[in-house]
Amino acid sequence: MTGSGLGMLAMALVFGPGVRWLLLMSRVRLPRNARAYVVANVIGVACGIAAPFAGTGGPSTVHAIASVGGVVAALGGLGFLALLSASGQGPNQPAVRVGGRLLDFDATDDEGRAFELASLRGHAVLLKFFRGHWCPYCVAELRRWEELRPELEALGVRIVTVCADTAGAIRAGRAKHGLRAAMIPDPELVITDRYNLRNPRNFAPKPGLVIPLPIPTTILADADGTVRWIDQATDYMRRSEPQRVLGAIRAALEPGAGTARVRHTPAAVAPVA
Repeated sequence: MTGSGLGMLAMALVFGPGVRWLLLMSRVRLPRNARAYVVANVIGVACGIAAPFAGTGGPSTVHAIASVGGVVAALGGLGFLALLSASGQGPNQPAVRVGGRLLDFDATDDEGRAFELASLRGHAVLLKFFRGHWCPYCVAELRRWEELRPELEALGVRIVTVCADTAGAIRAGRAKHGLRAAMIPDPELVITDRYNLRNPRNFAPKPGLVIPLPIPTTILADADGTVRWIDQATDYMRRSEPQRVLGAIRAALEPGAGTARVRHTPAAVAPVA
């Protein structure tokens, strides 16, 4: 294939899927499977690198423009692949264990009201630690949990979320995405550290700016405050399917049910677009 053709192919393979990915992010809808995006970007990077060295096969101006476009596409593809490769996060052993007690805490919710986790005793509690409302993966998960609210309420489950956002950011996210769960701002990660869920790999959007974040984790406790199930993500781009988790919740809260083991979200489980 000529250099012009390789350059144009590189742009199509990188920028086409890239635009679709960004559109999905803007709508808080996540790809079913990132593998197709990875394959497209790998091929696109290879084509973009090869474009300047291949024969022109046409006008030099067209070849130059296509070659430059191919190189830009290759750089973009490499950036995308680097982002995906950095999405993994080693799991921390939570400070609570299955069969142990939920750790109570007092805090202030996003509306400035006093909140005591112990006040929910008598109800099963789904305690969710997530990165923030700026994270489309977290918001997609929360929105799908919101859709399951009728089933959770039928089981007597109350949802409490904790994230590194400020109260103002939480209020904006709640209004934008229609979320009704109790939401606790934890910008200093005080509650997160109490549960030993601080991500050892901090988020650094630019040099000199490091943002500590919690590891996306879900902890289920029964009405007595006993932890019945723990689910922790090992890749912030992938979360457990709510329907699958709902089945685990039902099983854990059935009368006479034993405690479920800690489960880490497998890499193969991806959000549904």
